[in-house]
Amino acid sequence: MRGNLLRGAAIAAIALLSACGAPTRATADAMTPDISSVTAADWERLAARRLFFAHQSVGGNIMDGVQQVLRAHPAIPLRIIEVRDSTDFSRPGLYHKRVGVNGKPATKVAEFESIATKAFADSQAQGVAMLKFCYADMKPATDPVALFAEYQRAVDSLRAARPGVVIVHVTMPLWVDTGIIDHIGTRILGKATPVRVLNAARQTYNELLRQAFRGKEPFFDIATLESMRADGTIEDARYAGARIPSLARESTTDGGHLTPEAGRRIAEAFLLTLAKLP
Repeated sequence: MRGNLLRGAAIAAIALLSACGAPTRATADAMTPDISSVTAADWERLAARRLFFAHQSVGGNIMDGVQQVLRAHPAIPLRIIEVRDSTDFSRPGLYHKRVGVNGKPATKVAEFESIATKAFADSQAQGVAMLKFCYADMKPATDPVALFAEYQRAVDSLRAARPGVVIVHVTMPLWVDTGIIDHIGTRILGKATPVRVLNAARQTYNELLRQAFRGKEPFFDIATLESMRADGTIEDARYAGARIPSLARESTTDGGHLTPEAGRRIAEAFLLTLAKLP
């Protein structure tokens, strides 16, 4: 029953994307962030927290961007700790780790849940946990509705085990659209799944995440930030009567990973989100 409800919500969400005419513009809260709006007290409060960010390569791009921001703003006292094998999060800081295997999102969910449960087992200051899937986790056989249900299960389980942990929900990154000719040609040849089909599945997952959590719980929308061009319009493509966002061409060199400039821009939004946590 729950799966049918989620699937219906996903279909309704995609239907809402149908549009034509002027280019889609980013919403005001997704525009280029201004970290100058963060006060010194906000930064101090963030630096006193223990945060865990589970990711893979695009998350690595964002963490590189975070390091850029911290070098440019040495007054921000946040410590960055890349986790290898330890789950000792006893000191304040932003801990991050590449979890699981790309293309096997269940491995990421399992490792995230295990690390967060162990790392925040003590009674110290409230922890923050974030899991970001990769664009590579959306394969032709991946069911975005089932993936969302698995993510929600893990969130519910972590909340039950560690009620003091604040969870920041993170959308799935996108891939650059390859154009209508490639889309049609790929479909005709039938040897691969067109990029638009996979981006549509990513959008289904992201819309389920937005409907469930945005405006209700801490939320970081990487997908929208990735799709936003410098002029504030969203890079998207028509598919099945809907406008499907894709990674802006100006923000990548290989179709999936972020340029240093895009990584820093999204890192600023990331830090702003964390600094404004309740």
